[in-house]
Amino acid sequence: MEDQWPAQLENCRVACPAGELDLATTLDFATLLRGTALAAGADWLIVDLSRVTFMDCSPLRDLCTAWNRSRATGRWTRVVYDQAPIGRLLRLTSLQERFPRYASIDDAWHEHDTGAAA
Repeated sequence: MEDQWPAQLENCRVACPAGELDLATTLDFATLLRGTALAAGADWLIVDLSRVTFMDCSPLRDLCTAWNRSRATGRWTRVVYDQAPIGRLLRLTSLQERFPRYASIDDAWHEHDTGAAA
């Protein structure tokens, strides 16, 4: 998994992993999410999966952990993706409502989801 240093959008941090998200990269992904979410000034978290080329179910636990941490403090975690396999994975694991599809970081920031998972 490659990652791009987290960006900041107002009080929102954006994690941008790239490449494969699977069992071999799940520790790096978890570290990226924790570091991004805990960064100074971060009230909300957007995870941009648009550069992810493959994803199995391994990183779902880390996404759910980030979501739970956000919810516990009255905040949110949103996911950007447009890949049909990621949408199917979320649907098959009943996580499509927790992580609705956002087409861009801007859409996630303004809560303009694109409907059901792909």
